[in-house]
Amino acid sequence: MKPPFKVESHYKERFSENMADDEWLALVGRRGWIVLSHDAKFHKLPAELEAVKQHRIGCFYLWGAQMPTWYKIAHLAAIFPKISKIANRERRPYIYRANQQNRIFLVRHWDGRQEAKVHLQSSADGQTGRG
Repeated sequence: MKPPFKVESHYKERFSENMADDEWLALVGRRGWIVLSHDAKFHKLPAELEAVKQHRIGCFYLWGAQMPTWYKIAHLAAIFPKISKIANRERRPYIYRANQQNRIFLVRHWDGRQEAKVHLQSSADGQTGRG
């Protein structure tokens, strides 16, 4: 079974384990990739935040860093339609975070929005709505 998107990882791309975040973020930005991460810190660190901004990166913090792999996969599958919708409509750079209830919240957007109270959530029929 294949996901409905191309998956690239830092392992395949041979990013060194000790490569600074702002360095690999620059490479990701040049390739036009979206960052999916359990490491929700890029908006808190000046070099990383500047790299996200400078290289126009779309970033999503995923819930479940300490959870077993199966739960991480289930979470990503549940929120993928929302990630896809945001990635296809929002102008980069931005940072969003997804919580355990599969809601997605804006953390930072360079159009002036930050820590918005509006979030996307799934309705019973699987459509995305405001909540």
